[in-house]
Amino acid sequence: MKKLVSVALLLSMLAITACSNKPADTKPAEQNAAQTTEATKTTEAAKTTEAPKTDSAAQAPTATTNDKLEAKKVLNDKVEILIPKGFTVMSEEMAKVKYPMDNRPSLIYTDEKGTINIAFSHTETPVLEDSLIKDMKDPMKKAFSNLYKDATWYRDEVIEINGKNVGVFELLTPGADTKIYNLIFFTELDGKMLMTTFNCTEAQMEEWKPLAQEILMSYKVQ
Repeated sequence: MKKLVSVALLLSMLAITACSNKPADTKPAEQNAAQTTEATKTTEAAKTTEAPKTDSAAQAPTATTNDKLEAKKVLNDKVEILIPKGFTVMSEEMAKVKYPMDNRPSLIYTDEKGTINIAFSHTETPVLEDSLIKDMKDPMKKAFSNLYKDATWYRDEVIEINGKNVGVFELLTPGADTKIYNLIFFTELDGKMLMTTFNCTEAQMEEWKPLAQEILMSYKVQ
């Protein structure tokens, strides 16, 4: 249990470190260039998996009626998910500003200003069975709650999405200059934990919260 809490603390920093969502001076990299950068980057401090090539040219078959979202395959086509149209892979330069710790996510999609982000981290945390997600939820929530004592919680549960158990945390956390809306969801991929996060500023929450929910429900993990 202590190991789970320790890992959760690490992941919580990784998921919500982008607490200052002021527009960054740098612009997102062109997708192909960013993929090359991500493929060669290592994140030894977080023990996260080296980022695979990020995006398949062919779109995933996930359906959506929302014209603001489009289906993509990521992480060597092992994950299908809806991504907002116009989002690109965040450059390494911007990622260092938005996620200053060494254990930043291995793949981040962002809008033009870098204020709305969807991040993926395929960690080294073992999750040998899909059912273990239920056992990990409460220790992880405790770690989040200890780290962000002033957070406003909307949701913490494990639900089934496209045949997989998925842990879901939804909360508003204090940031450097504004509060941040976070939708965090995690599941098993290749025997290890895959954590995905959506975040935006509180001011953007009303517009983006429904889209974040649609993104969550589109989640398909092998």
